Amino acid sequence: MIKKLTFTLLILISITSCAQESITFKTKFKPNKKYKTQLKTTSYTEIQFEADKEIIDRIKSQGIELPMITESETNMSTDIITDKLDKNGEFPATMNYGKMISKTIINGQATTEEKPYSGMKILGKYDSENKFKVDTIIGENVSQQMRKVLITTLESVQQTIKFPERPMKVGDKFNSEIPMSIPIEGMNPISVKIDMEYFLTEIKDGKAFFDIKQTVGLDMSQEQLNVVASGTGTGTSEFDINESYLTKYTSELPMDMTIKVNEKMTMKMKMTTTSEQNVVIE
Repeated sequence: MIKKLTFTLLILISITSCAQESITFKTKFKPNKKYKTQLKTTSYTEIQFEADKEIIDRIKSQGIELPMITESETNMSTDIITDKLDKNGEFPATMNYGKMISKTIINGQATTEEKPYSGMKILGKYDSENKFKVDTIIGENVSQQMRKVLITTLESVQQTIKFPERPMKVGDKFNSEIPMSIPIEGMNPISVKIDMEYFLTEIKDGKAFFDIKQTVGLDMSQEQLNVVASGTGTGTSEFDINESYLTKYTSELPMDMTIKVNEKMTMKMKMTTTSEQNVVIE
């Protein structure tokens, strides 16, 4: 009896393993839908300077406390409303930006700013390859330079995650690289690349769940000999299989950076950035 039961269990395990679900992931927008997105980003930055006493005293004399501590929080909401599919396989879309509010605290002094993208509206269409083409940008506070950046960004960056073309099953992983520019006052922005490793942990109830490991490194395509950057972070994401869209994303990324300003001064920065994005599709 025990032998028969063991044999039966082995067969069931074998069948389950063979029937393990595999999916080819691809993010795409669909016609006649509304995508409601909420995004929250926070950061905590601590900056210390290494220099002789005379330089440090000069910095402090300007009312700067050391280490410099900056905290920020940005909240934004967007709605993307798509229309019906036409005979060419294209469909119009309207992007509505809600209020984009940024709060910043520098050494205890707080400021609140509404970004110029608040209230902006972008009209365009998704073509037969699901690529967005901008037609019109409506926004009183959006400059011509901002419009050019928006058009380039929206038309070139179609997906935040580039999934592999092969089918994936639970236990599989893939990597995606994201460029990031870090503004530094009085200096050129620091260009880094974040290697994102996605590990598929579960497929359940029409959704796929990923654990994320992030590794920070300098963008070696640009000359940044005076900079050292490193960091390892974590995150999670949730992909709606029926909607072909990433509906949840969380991330926490600590980063250390050392910048040799000149022969007499080095700046050391510790930064932790967290992001939380939620999308409701109607």
